[in-house]
Amino acid sequence: MILDELTLHDFGTYGGRQTIVLTPEDAERPVILFGGLNGGGKTTLLDALQLCLFGNMAQCAGRGDLGYDAYLRRSVHRKAVQPEAAVEVCFRHTVDGEEQRWRLTRSWTVGDTVKERFQVFRNDTFDKVASEHWSTQVEEFIPARIAPLFFFDGEKVEKYADLDAAPALIKTAVQNLLGLDIVERLGSDLLTIERRHKGDLAPPAHSMQLEALRQEIQAVIADRTRLVRERASAVNDVDQLRRRAEELDHRYEVEGGSLFEDRGRLEAELSVALRGKEAVERSLREVAAGALPLAMVSDLMLEITQQAAIEDERARGEQTAAILAAEYEDLLGLKAIASLPARVHKEIGKHLDTRIRVFRQKAEGPRYLNLDQQTRGTIESIAIGVAEGQAQARDLLSHDTQLATTIAQLRGLLAAVPTHDAVAELIAERDAAQEAVRIASFEQSKREAEIAALDGRLEVARTKESRLLESVARQQFEQEDIVRLLNHSQRVRSTLDTFRKAVIARHVARIEQFVFESFQQLARKTSLVTALTINPDSFELALRGSDDKPLTAERMSAGERQLLAIAMLWGLARASGRPLPMVIDTPLGRLDSEHRARLVSRYFPWASHQVMLLSTDKELSGSDYEHLLPAVGRSYHLRYDEREGRTIVEQGYFHREAA
Repeated sequence: MILDELTLHDFGTYGGRQTIVLTPEDAERPVILFGGLNGGGKTTLLDALQLCLFGNMAQCAGRGDLGYDAYLRRSVHRKAVQPEAAVEVCFRHTVDGEEQRWRLTRSWTVGDTVKERFQVFRNDTFDKVASEHWSTQVEEFIPARIAPLFFFDGEKVEKYADLDAAPALIKTAVQNLLGLDIVERLGSDLLTIERRHKGDLAPPAHSMQLEALRQEIQAVIADRTRLVRERASAVNDVDQLRRRAEELDHRYEVEGGSLFEDRGRLEAELSVALRGKEAVERSLREVAAGALPLAMVSDLMLEITQQAAIEDERARGEQTAAILAAEYEDLLGLKAIASLPARVHKEIGKHLDTRIRVFRQKAEGPRYLNLDQQTRGTIESIAIGVAEGQAQARDLLSHDTQLATTIAQLRGLLAAVPTHDAVAELIAERDAAQEAVRIASFEQSKREAEIAALDGRLEVARTKESRLLESVARQQFEQEDIVRLLNHSQRVRSTLDTFRKAVIARHVARIEQFVFESFQQLARKTSLVTALTINPDSFELALRGSDDKPLTAERMSAGERQLLAIAMLWGLARASGRPLPMVIDTPLGRLDSEHRARLVSRYFPWASHQVMLLSTDKELSGSDYEHLLPAVGRSYHLRYDEREGRTIVEQGYFHREAA
């Protein structure tokens, strides 16, 4: 498993969206180094990784005793634009020789409640099954209960060196690494089955149960028979009531009941129609008060308009002839024209006279109106107004006719509406008949429901009767089967216990060797611990010193105890055989310089194929940093910006570029 990217969106101290590349550049430089001051967000990175992988099962340092929703609510960055946050992890994992790319996204929104969303993408495709069953799927990569072997805080691991506390860690690791938790669960399930079946050995009182059940069946049959008779006799009653209600509905229609119900609507429509007719008549009077009366002399107005146009044409002809005569006289008087030959001069004069005669002929005829331009415009406007008034009057008259027809129809309908006294008795009879039908139908439906319920009870009782009859026949055989089952279960539990002890005994020696070798590689005094054993029954850790006497944790320095704890985690991780990344927060806390040098040179570069170290500037600096540098593939600085109120991930370890 290789972690490729970690993305934080408004999570903890990390405001905004920030993505950190975690892929080692090559196998010789597996270390990804993070530097940050206390409170700068180092532990938040470790929490984000575990939260994304394990959700509610994550052992986050920042969670404490908080419930899961409360922890998610508190993890939203305090200056987030929206009340939401997300963490995303991209990694690769090889299954049966095939490398698969995984991307996990865990996001949540905070309001009155916390709404969480988790999605899994495999090879860039959404995996619905993995998303819904991730708690099972993640066990294939890194079981949550052994995650502390790979993700841990260096300052807190010293507790594992406490020889009284170590058995719990070793037991959890061994059971998960060897799959013995399944064996223990199987043994517990078998014991539960034994307890349940031991109670079945007591003979049940079948005869009394069978007699009580048969009495119950007879009572149910009697109740059902009574209800069926009542239902049959009620069918005719319901039909008669419905026919009576239908007859009254028909009488109600014939005697104008519908019109009586619609009386209010008809009166309202009549009122609207009357007001509409008044408005139309008012509009007709307004139109008649204008130019519309002149429509009576429309022929005369047409003759005036036509005569005015003719006289206008004659006046223009007379004016044109006078203008041309004056112009032609001046033209013939020109020297250039006068000097022309007499024949040509005569032809020109003849042509000009012809043109003048044409316009004078147009001017001939009587002109008795002699209207000026303004008067002609007034007459034309009056003619247009008369035409528009005629069109408007036609539309209003048509609408008035329609309204008159509607009013007549509504008055006819209203005249046919019966009075309340005329239909009051019929309405009361009709309502009573409809109510009787409703009551009778409800009673019939109630009987149907009761019969269905009795049928269900009868079916259940008869099924139970059959089972009781069968159980009487099988009782002796079942007693024998139960005895055989209990004997087999006890033998299986004994076998499982023997198997568990044998597996632990065989593998504990290998775990002892890994832990001892890891400690020898880390310890400055190689003779401090000469032997290390683990009790396969109690998982207690025992050490022997150079004098071959038991070595207690109190005889070791704080640094040596921390190295022992790290050696235990390293040895158990190696024993797991799982190629998983190692993430260590505060890796060198509480160690002196010599012990630090041992971890830097002998542990960090070799702990795993990918090692993430989250360090302060005081832990990893100077010669320790220089010694670790050849194994560093990537380095980052977690800088907290006071002005922006958030942690920013920058390249380089405290602004020093990693090699």
